[in-house]
Amino acid sequence: MAVHAIILVAAGMLAGSIASAAADTPPAPEPPEAHIDTTTVEAPRDRAAVERQVRTFVNAIAVKPGDESLARWQNQIPLCPLVAGMPKADGEYILSRVSKIATAAGAPLAPANCKGNFFIVVTSDPEGVIKAWSKRDVRIFGDETDQGGTKIREFQSSSPVRVWYNTEFYQIDGTPLGNTEGRTAQAARATRLETNNYRALSSVIAIVDTRRMKNVSFGQVAAYVAMVGLAQIRPDANVAEAPTILNLFDASGKGPPALTSWDESFLKAVYQTRITDKAQMAEIKTAMVQDVAP
Repeated sequence: MAVHAIILVAAGMLAGSIASAAADTPPAPEPPEAHIDTTTVEAPRDRAAVERQVRTFVNAIAVKPGDESLARWQNQIPLCPLVAGMPKADGEYILSRVSKIATAAGAPLAPANCKGNFFIVVTSDPEGVIKAWSKRDVRIFGDETDQGGTKIREFQSSSPVRVWYNTEFYQIDGTPLGNTEGRTAQAARATRLETNNYRALSSVIAIVDTRRMKNVSFGQVAAYVAMVGLAQIRPDANVAEAPTILNLFDASGKGPPALTSWDESFLKAVYQTRITDKAQMAEIKTAMVQDVAP
């Protein structure tokens, strides 16, 4: 597995803007470990109950418009994580954990010295970072489906970790489909069971607000950003009844210490299912139930 470059001030395009907004106090440290930690959280033991809970969990978090695919990293644009706003050793630890989780899930990782596309920015001034980044790259937060600016307003909310996804459409052979007309023509030639185009992640931005990281460890931060960065999901979905790292910041303050078995199962299922399968969501649920049900 390649070790990717660390950035301590924002990936070129952010230059000094991130440095001025970077966190003075990162999350609580923990010693690095060679393996990927996971935690087991008690879930219903009845298989039918597990099936219902898995179905509710996947439906709540997965972003899959209509017959379109659930966006993930593909070989056309493999994952290249970069960390900003942390001391080098701490950033390397986060980066290593995220890369290991990605590899375990089956996500394609770009080689060393790649161009960053998964930006993990740790800062005490998320608003300042977003404002500075928007000025330097006016298209980074652009989305042709964001009529009225709903998505950008949600991104600018006060969430502990704010996540922005950019996606691209591709033909089944990997040829980019850059316009709505082209996608429509491709969709017209799709079959009842398969699409002949798919959505893939082109970049993800995760901004970690250190003001909201009290009693949160580096390992928990790494697990959370990996979960939200490996597929397009709804980080703020109500999944209180599910054993998942997405509950890290809920009101109970009892988030799991690492990815749970459900989280690992979901990410593996995302990458093991066919991205052109119109039943992709059903296949993900089936794979998860096989993994986590008694």
